[in-house]
Amino acid sequence: METVTKKACETHVYRALDEVTAETAAFPIMETLNKAEELSTTCDYCPQAAIYVVSNMQSPPIS
Repeated sequence: METVTKKACETHVYRALDEVTAETAAFPIMETLNKAEELSTTCDYCPQAAIYVVSNMQSPPIS
């Protein structure tokens, strides 16, 4: 299965959820970025900082 990942701000999180669902026909997984990741990650739909990562696969734990 191909991994589909979207980064989204508060405004665009529902759009990201809809797109991941439409592209994969699977239930999406939504994870919150930590503060350090938020600073360097922008939304895929606008220039605001991303708060969420929406994907069809769960991210591996960071050790």
